[in-house]
Amino acid sequence: MSPVAVFHLFLGLAVVVALVFLLVARSTRRVQEVDYRAAAQARKVFFFTLTGVLTAFLGITLPRMPYPREGVIPDRVVHVVGKQFAFAISETPIETDAQWEEVSSFAPPVRIPVGSLVEFRVTSFDVNHGFSVYSPRGQLLAQTQAMPGYINRLRLRVNEPGRYTVLCLEFCGSAHHRMRGVFFVE
Repeated sequence: MSPVAVFHLFLGLAVVVALVFLLVARSTRRVQEVDYRAAAQARKVFFFTLTGVLTAFLGITLPRMPYPREGVIPDRVVHVVGKQFAFAISETPIETDAQWEEVSSFAPPVRIPVGSLVEFRVTSFDVNHGFSVYSPRGQLLAQTQAMPGYINRLRLRVNEPGRYTVLCLEFCGSAHHRMRGVFFVE
């Protein structure tokens, strides 16, 4: 579902909720006798209906989660280090500032085969950064935090060939908007 369609769905549901609130607020202006048994029965029906709907949605959406099963070995491991204001992306570990400088400035972009399960090992040398992967069409696919002294593992199956962009989603300083990285899926 496209982001625009999701936005329109959200607007439609927001209008319905607002109308329900208006109807309830309007109905409370008149003094009425309350049938507590009927109200309790209506609450019970509402509760079980809502529970059934939420359970159905959970049953439909849970199997479609984009995350791989536990214990699956990734096809590729890609090391990512964020540092103001760039990402160094490499297939070998980056452990020093000199290695970060080499990879972020001079190394060719990482190339990954189509359909691979990639594990990104993400960290930072300075402050928190948001590591977000965007598809060639500009859709946000996955994100995690790049934190100093900690390695977050993000697994992603890349099925579409093209240029993938990595952007920082955590404000990290004055040149945050320029913080990017790139890898290719071929």
